[in-house]
Amino acid sequence: MKVVGAPIEATARLLWEACRADPDPDSVRRALAGGADVALAVSAAEDHRISPLLWRALDAADSLDALGDDRAALKGTADAFAMEALLLIPRAMELAVSPLTAAALEPVVFKGPAVAARYPRPGLRPMEDIDVLLPRTDHARALSALAAAGWTVVRAAEGEQYDTVLTHPEVPTLFLELHFGLEAASQRVTALDPVTLWSRRQPAVVAGTPAFVLPQDEELVVLAAHAGKPHHGFVRLVWIADIAMIVHAAARDGNPIDWQRVRVVAGSTNCVTVVGAALVMARRAGVDAPTELFPLPTRGWRGTAMRQLLSVSWPLTHLELPGYQLNYALTDDRVQRLKILLVLRGSGYGIGERVRRIAALPRRALSGTHSSG
Repeated sequence: MKVVGAPIEATARLLWEACRADPDPDSVRRALAGGADVALAVSAAEDHRISPLLWRALDAADSLDALGDDRAALKGTADAFAMEALLLIPRAMELAVSPLTAAALEPVVFKGPAVAARYPRPGLRPMEDIDVLLPRTDHARALSALAAAGWTVVRAAEGEQYDTVLTHPEVPTLFLELHFGLEAASQRVTALDPVTLWSRRQPAVVAGTPAFVLPQDEELVVLAAHAGKPHHGFVRLVWIADIAMIVHAAARDGNPIDWQRVRVVAGSTNCVTVVGAALVMARRAGVDAPTELFPLPTRGWRGTAMRQLLSVSWPLTHLELPGYQLNYALTDDRVQRLKILLVLRGSGYGIGERVRRIAALPRRALSGTHSSG
């Protein structure tokens, strides 16, 4: 994504505004008047998987003409996702979940369709796959049931893989990811336990199919951890939009988020920092959460990375922050932080350079707390 010379902040504000449950037309118009580069916003929205949300925000502000030559393409994208949500997603859910429940399994649907149900209307939440969680002890039986229903494995759960990916000829553009885990062992930076999560499942109807979902407190922690995990690093705004939509829908339905409960879940799973970062980012999308419950690092390497992550321009400048530094900043567990320093995953540095960089770090970087690490 080329951003050199572009009015970054105004363009980023337009993208953040699109992620609100109810975008403010005046804020959209202010971003445009402030010099937002609409062509850049359209390109970024595609990368961030929020193209339908950008169309909706510009439409609400009567500003679709600002799209110029991009208008037809963005409308086509929004219309395609709306059609997919109405026709393809319900069929995919039926094909994915019904064989499992018929086999006396209780699959938890998370991310994708479970989150899309909280968006204001169908088609605003693009998705590429359906994520289902079952205990590892049920994995083989689930695969047999899915194979009998026409699903084919395209990538098996081998090595460090914690899910099997399948495809079905009736819904070839959507993959099914059958999970028994959430993180690869070598990239594990939280204490989220898939069996514990699955044990807290609640019955629900997702896209017309009876299934199970996570309680919304656990769901928020899982979504934040997913957004901030290694190799993700909050690089898609749709993950922040998910949080905004869930919080808004919970308040609308008279079941507001219990933030103290979210803090308990985050604390017990080493997710306080990643949840705190997600909530600060979600404030730009209209979420009013007590972020003081989720303290963030302010000094050292962690503080520097956090300031970059939480800047208004992040959606357009995230490639400027090395992944290993962000992973280090977001990780609660000190032992895991030390491992990140030793490996500098994704940095491309040789062993000698790694040693020199680690030796140059202040001592507090190795043992800092949330407030000083």
